[in-house]
Amino acid sequence: HGVRPPGSQRVHSGSEPPRAAAMGAPTQGALDLRTALLEAGGCSFRAVIGADYGDRVYSFTVSCEYDTDGITELTVLQPEEIAGISAQISDSSTIVEFEDIALDFGKMANGAVSPVKACSVLGRCWSTSYISCGGSDGDLERITYLDGYEEQELTVDTWLDNSAVPVYAEISYDGTRCLTLQLSDFEFEEDL
Repeated sequence: HGVRPPGSQRVHSGSEPPRAAAMGAPTQGALDLRTALLEAGGCSFRAVIGADYGDRVYSFTVSCEYDTDGITELTVLQPEEIAGISAQISDSSTIVEFEDIALDFGKMANGAVSPVKACSVLGRCWSTSYISCGGSDGDLERITYLDGYEEQELTVDTWLDNSAVPVYAEISYDGTRCLTLQLSDFEFEEDL
């Protein structure tokens, strides 16, 4: 999937949800997700992350655990060549553990995000970031969050199913989508 300029049409491929046609104030689904996440204290999920650097695209699968205190732990599951690499991410640091392999994806979004920090950005948005707008599209609900300020601001769109569970997300910077996340196996921390 290539990067489309803001306002361009998206063709629904079945692998990612279409854009919501009408956006407005935060929806009940967004508020339900935030409330449940804060009450539980965190969540876990699996994400297939696509990182688009313009000249190259990386894809990998991770398992994530997000704690509302700001700690995210992730483990790379795919591709096999980097499986087992784990990271602990907070607002102030990132600790990556590996044996003989190092990850170097480079910076994206003016240094505001990296593929390794994508799950942490999602958790922070779902729990505390500004909810810019929301809208429904068929059985899905799209929520737009704004995270960060000025040169570091990210736009994070999350699609929820009819149970207010995240199923897909996009992280954009300055109108350009740089990360996509297909989400599955979502559970609140209390359910773990």
